[in-house]
Amino acid sequence: MNNFIQHLEQDVNWNKVFGVVDSLYSDKGFTSNADNFARATMVEKALDKFSNLKRVDGVGYDLLFGDKKVELKTKKNLFYKRKDPKATTNFKMKNFQGDKKTVEDYKNEKTFDYLLVIDLTAKRVAVVDDNKARTLYEQGGDGILISLKEGDYYECNLPEINVTLPPTNLS
Repeated sequence: MNNFIQHLEQDVNWNKVFGVVDSLYSDKGFTSNADNFARATMVEKALDKFSNLKRVDGVGYDLLFGDKKVELKTKKNLFYKRKDPKATTNFKMKNFQGDKKTVEDYKNEKTFDYLLVIDLTAKRVAVVDDNKARTLYEQGGDGILISLKEGDYYECNLPEINVTLPPTNLS
């Protein structure tokens, strides 16, 4: 995992990645919940373009770092501001989508090596090893939820972010 973290901290152009993020979330062409899939895809593509992560959109993972499978989860205001700034709100890991699987089934099913978690508002990036992530799965509505606390993840020490916006709106 050290090579992956080192890559995230030193080799990703976060100014451009977060430029795409800021552009997407301020673009009046992306305002509905139906646009969430398009925004998520564009964030994956930004990581593909501005890092050595390759977007593959596989079953249970989104990116590859060498031979390691990476699941990407992004959310605005993911980390609490006041309650516990080292903890995250809960976020969805898996949709049941008619599956007959249980939480225990998902806890036993390895689909990625690293969980890459990005707070789009605070511009914070965390990494969770798959083995740890699966122990944190909980059932919630129509899927599997997870929330992170200090000790569950490694938070990347990113350089200062000076957002570079794309030259045009993406919508």
